[in-house]
Amino acid sequence: MTQDALQAHLDRLRAKFAAELPQKLAEADALLAALRAGDGEALKGLRFIVHRLNGTGGTMGFAALSGAAAALEAQLDSCLAAGGVGPEELTAIAAGLAAVKAAA
Repeated sequence: MTQDALQAHLDRLRAKFAAELPQKLAEADALLAALRAGDGEALKGLRFIVHRLNGTGGTMGFAALSGAAAALEAQLDSCLAAGGVGPEELTAIAAGLAAVKAAA
């Protein structure tokens, strides 16, 4: 593969990631709402989405998005290790998700 072909392929991947980002953020919002409603399993789903935003965002050159997602992922990992979330954690998770959305 030539350098130009590789760059074109990476540009297509970045564009696809950017196009899918609103849907991923909407899924994260829905999971946060479910978590607030008491659905403990939503924490795992939210962590999965944020983990993917962290990794794929970094790979695709979205450094600010990846950094915000990494911080939120660490929060979510702490909540999972603790076995759940309380009101303070929910507030922190909501703020972290807002930071991810702002970086997107």
